Amino acid sequence: MSDDPLDEYRRKRDFGRTPEPRPGAAAGRDAPVFVVHRHEATSLHYDLRLEVDGVLCSWAVPKGFSYDPRDKRLAVRTEDHPLEYESFSGSIPKGEYGAGTMTIWDRGTYRVVKADDMPAAIAAGEVKVVLSGRRLRGEWHLVKTQGGPRHWLLFKSKDRYAGPARDSVLGVDLSSAPAAPLPARARTMRTGGDAAPFTDLDWLFEMRFEGRRVLAEKRGDAVRLRGLRRTPPGIAAGLRKLRADDALVDGVLVALDDDGRPSRAALEPGSDAPRQLYLFDVLHFDGFDLRGLPLLDRKAALRAIVAADPHVLFVDHVAGRGDELASAVVAAGLPGMVAKRAASRYAAGPSSDWRSIDVDEDRAPATSRGPAARRRVRPTNLEKVYWPAEGYTKGDLVEWYETVADVLLPHLRDRPIHMLRYPDGIEGKSFYQRRANEQLPDWIETVDVASDSKGEVVPHMIVNDRDALLYLVNLGSIDLHPWLSRRGSLEQPDWVVLDLDAKESPFEDVVKIARRAGRVLRGIGLRPLLKTSGATGMHVYVPLVPGYTYEQTRMFCEGVARVIARELPEISTVERTPARRGGKVYLDYGQNRKSQTVVPPWVPRPVRGACVSTPLEWDELEGPLHPTDFTIRTAARRVDERGDGFRAVLTDRQELLPAIEALAEWVRG
Repeated sequence: MSDDPLDEYRRKRDFGRTPEPRPGAAAGRDAPVFVVHRHEATSLHYDLRLEVDGVLCSWAVPKGFSYDPRDKRLAVRTEDHPLEYESFSGSIPKGEYGAGTMTIWDRGTYRVVKADDMPAAIAAGEVKVVLSGRRLRGEWHLVKTQGGPRHWLLFKSKDRYAGPARDSVLGVDLSSAPAAPLPARARTMRTGGDAAPFTDLDWLFEMRFEGRRVLAEKRGDAVRLRGLRRTPPGIAAGLRKLRADDALVDGVLVALDDDGRPSRAALEPGSDAPRQLYLFDVLHFDGFDLRGLPLLDRKAALRAIVAADPHVLFVDHVAGRGDELASAVVAAGLPGMVAKRAASRYAAGPSSDWRSIDVDEDRAPATSRGPAARRRVRPTNLEKVYWPAEGYTKGDLVEWYETVADVLLPHLRDRPIHMLRYPDGIEGKSFYQRRANEQLPDWIETVDVASDSKGEVVPHMIVNDRDALLYLVNLGSIDLHPWLSRRGSLEQPDWVVLDLDAKESPFEDVVKIARRAGRVLRGIGLRPLLKTSGATGMHVYVPLVPGYTYEQTRMFCEGVARVIARELPEISTVERTPARRGGKVYLDYGQNRKSQTVVPPWVPRPVRGACVSTPLEWDELEGPLHPTDFTIRTAARRVDERGDGFRAVLTDRQELLPAIEALAEWVRG
């Protein structure tokens, strides 16, 4: 038997065919490294690799990681890998060992705890390590089981990072956050102007509290409020609960008057009024500078950091509806609120991305939307049954759209809308409408579109606010169908869409094809997004940088579809004629044409069960899944817990040309 720990690694690979690195003479580091690869092989799994004595000891983790200590995940010990594998990513060719796409999911340094060294811990069958990565942090356990010579269990310890069953410490992408020490000095970001209450989906709105603006610092268990001689004991205890080793957070220190409301007078020296710290932003987390992240991501990170405590509180926000929050501010007896641009970075000093809004009890909250703001859509016939089998009514539909308006409207903004109206529910007659007729209120925006077939100009509806959305829903449009492009650039789509059209095919086939589509697209360097169609299929999206034409996107998507159909011929087809599909899933690339539409995320569909088109994480394809898992009765909780889930389709713009070249290589390979 060979004494070389990398002998098995070498024997399993043909280095003339695989791009994986040959073992070399890579030197170890002062702090041993770990790396996690996301490996799309025969089945998706994650490979955890820990540097030990000059190699990477490896475990395959089929179900990935969970911050919930109750989740015990199988981890199968595999062959050791060379240290050069720490930086490897790429596609391993078909027919080779481990064929599939290998991407780096996380990496960093680690230290072993409660053992003399890692070899001893592995030999004892109980490994406890503290990981310092961008996704994985804190103490994790690997325990050998009796299930087989290579079987271990991986789980999170009950440390400060433990919590919900997410797989990332903050639930946001830290890849663009630079590593940096916690800054000894930092200037706060401040409002750079005033505004009246307004509604805008690009902005967040927070209540404003009377008090003292402070930066709170945590270094281990040492905490303080910068600029204050003394940190109130209750607040200090609450700051020690932050789910971070080191953090710098922004907030306001308030003192409560006899009515329990924040009062500047109660903050005066000598007052023994109870103190609370309201936190609304985070600048630094565990060695990473978060100031360059968008505000929405910083708020999500802060929410993950702040533990339940009566003295240290998270300041939540309202997305888009500043005028409605103004009414709540008046009712709460607070002096005003702050508007913040959702995409803004944290910049020192006054910024026009933050605006102060005063609201007092002497005036109703005015709004910058003008006369249109005084309108309210009052839906009618709410008791009418739209889904007879379930008993769901038009009122249930309206309630759903009220619930998801904030996450849905960005996907509709400035896009021509087509409606398929069901005025008597899904079992009644329906009709298609794209023309904005004369009965349409003048406050609903429209865009003129030249008809290629008739040579006429057809006004199309635009849904940019909640009232327009509810007006169309009240007309019986259960779902809405926006274009792939926007006014001002109608000839240039914002994304490529592959529609996995199942019709009579089993949903298990759709899931299998979606996995393959994700593997192909990631293998050629793209970052696709996935959602259910809400009916029987799925939609795969790739958001694009501006400039590509519909013809270019259609041809690219056809190429991807043909690759998938070639690799999965028994269940997928690009045959356009339904009668010739043989019960296979149709890979519809033809949606990538001007005036074609695809339902956006979070819209219900006119199908049994009132299923909702729902964004998915790619890993969810590895577990039990069906469209009926997401309905107007069940999907609201997902929105509450995860937010939009499809926001990257609006922000993560990608170049297509490099992917086209890589796809050609894929076909040749």
